[in-house]
Amino acid sequence: MSQSPTMLFCAGAVKAGTSWLNVYLRGHPETYLRSIKEMQFFNKLDEGALGARVKWTEKDIAGMQKDLDSGKSRFPAWMIKQIADRVEDCQVLTAPDPVAAYLRYLTSEAGGKRLGGEMTPEYGLLSLARMRDLQAWSADVRWVFVMRDPVERMWSHVRMWVKRAAVAPGAFAAACIAKFNDVLAGQAPDVVQRGDYAAIHARLVQAAPEDKRRVMTSEGMITPQGVIRVTDFLGLSRREAPLQKRLHAGTPVDMPESLSQRSREWLRLHYDFVAATLGLPQDWESFPEFGSEVA
Repeated sequence: MSQSPTMLFCAGAVKAGTSWLNVYLRGHPETYLRSIKEMQFFNKLDEGALGARVKWTEKDIAGMQKDLDSGKSRFPAWMIKQIADRVEDCQVLTAPDPVAAYLRYLTSEAGGKRLGGEMTPEYGLLSLARMRDLQAWSADVRWVFVMRDPVERMWSHVRMWVKRAAVAPGAFAAACIAKFNDVLAGQAPDVVQRGDYAAIHARLVQAAPEDKRRVMTSEGMITPQGVIRVTDFLGLSRREAPLQKRLHAGTPVDMPESLSQRSREWLRLHYDFVAATLGLPQDWESFPEFGSEVA
C-alpha cells in the first residue's frame, strides 16, 4: 500500500504568484494536483455556499464544452481533462459527506506521488479552527503563504475585479481608479482582507507548526533560489522552473502618482509587518522609504 502523500494548502495571497506556483508544482513529476487550481471548497463550505459553487462550476463546464464542440479550444486534451475534473468536483460538492469526498478527490489517483493538495488562496481567510482542522487532516500537511508588494498586489487585484465586471475597454482605466478609490475609502473590504498579511500569518502560525509552513514573497519565490526553497520545503526533488513565465498578469494600467502616494501610506502597516517578520524585500519598491515608484 502506497504512503499517503504530503498535503499542500495555500494561504494566499490573491494576486501574489500562486497560479505560477500551481503550474510549476503540477508539472513536477512527484506531485498530483488536479487541473482545477482553486476548488474553494472549505471557504464555500463554511459560508454555506456549496450549492452556489455547484451552479458556478456547471456554468463553467457548459462554457468549456461549447468551446470544445466548436473547435475553439487550442488544447482540446487539456480541456477534456478540465471538464472531467469539474464534473467530479460537482459530485464532491453534492456528496452526502462532502469533506470525505473532497479528500478522496485530492488523493484517489495520487498513487506513489509525494505531494497532493490544492492552491486556493482564499484558504488564508479560513477561521483558525478550520485551519487547525486541515492541519490535523493527515500526518503531513504543509502550507505555503506568498506575499507580494502590497501596493502592486492590491492594484493587480483591483484590475482583475474590474476585468471580471466586463467594463468597456475604453472605460477600463477609469474604472480601475474608481474601484481603487473605493478600496481606500473602506468600501471593498474583500480586497483588503485578501491582502491582510498580518491577520493571515497570525492564524497560520497558530494552526501549523513552524516546519509545516513556508512564508515567502512572490518576488523571492520566482527565482532559482526561491524554487529550491519551495521544493526542499515540500520534500520534492529540485527541478528547474519557467522563471520568465507570468500567469494572469492582468491588463496593464498605470497608477496615477497621487493614487500611488495615497496607497503607500494607507498600506504602511502591511509594509511594517513584513519588515518586522521577514525583513523588507529589496524588490518591493512601492514604499518611498524603501525604494522608488511602483511600476
